[in-house]
Amino acid sequence: MNVHLTYISDNRSIRNPILQFLAEKWYTILYFWHIIIGIFIELENSPEGDKRPVVLVSGFLGRTLSWEPMLKYLSANGHPVYTVPLGFQLGNIRKKSKILETFLIEKNIKDCYIVGHSMGGLIASGLTYKGRDRVKKIFIAGTPVRGTYLSYFLPMFICSWQMMPNSKFIREVGEVFGKLPNVQSVFTKKDQVILPSENSRLGHFDDVELPEAGHLNLFMGPLGIECLFDLITAEEKKDPKPIIRKVEYSKQLEDVESPKTPSKSPAFVSKKNSSSLKPTKSKSIPKKKSAPTKKKKKK
Repeated sequence: MNVHLTYISDNRSIRNPILQFLAEKWYTILYFWHIIIGIFIELENSPEGDKRPVVLVSGFLGRTLSWEPMLKYLSANGHPVYTVPLGFQLGNIRKKSKILETFLIEKNIKDCYIVGHSMGGLIASGLTYKGRDRVKKIFIAGTPVRGTYLSYFLPMFICSWQMMPNSKFIREVGEVFGKLPNVQSVFTKKDQVILPSENSRLGHFDDVELPEAGHLNLFMGPLGIECLFDLITAEEKKDPKPIIRKVEYSKQLEDVESPKTPSKSPAFVSKKNSSSLKPTKSKSIPKKKSAPTKKKKKK
């Protein structure tokens, strides 16, 4: 469990602990504000882009509005981005997985990346083969892979029972993540929600530690957003989306279909053909005139 990667940004420095603490408090205020106004407002999707689509899945009590900075960052860099409306995120996690799977099918989203924050990562793990076939890779951020002891303080919710350490659900999630090769975890050692913070690690060599504190900072803070984007970009470089091949293929189709479509050259040919048909009619006229000549001979 000690072997993992640590994210180092080329664009920004790590904030001092006081600023990290204050930033996390601010993200918490925004998060609860989004819970309230999210009842009436949903964040709009951004389906345009040349790269692979990214699907953002919220965690406990999460609303789509909390993903706005992440959505804008990914969209500005060429990714189609979708947020999944999952309600108050208090019920059965398995039912939320079905909603996510239905969302992918209805939106016809294929070969996508899923970014799941906290409980959102558990929701992504519950996809059946119909949903997994549409996913390129899953990135989980601050997900209680082994549960969190904070769930014992909220026993009135079904999802809290499911996220308790060593619950039947958590044991099944561990088996699923152990079999999936296309999952990567982002965590922080100073997570105030995942207790202990080590429970958000998969135990893989490519687990990535964010060197700043805060559970919400993992997807709302600038360093967390940049970290997740860089991981997605690194995955894109391994297997780029073949945009050029599709363009060439469409050009070939246009070349094949061009004789059927009206254009200058086909129109010119059709005129020739039409003019060539007129002489053929004129040739048949003398044959009709031959009948009266025979009548004259009889007379």
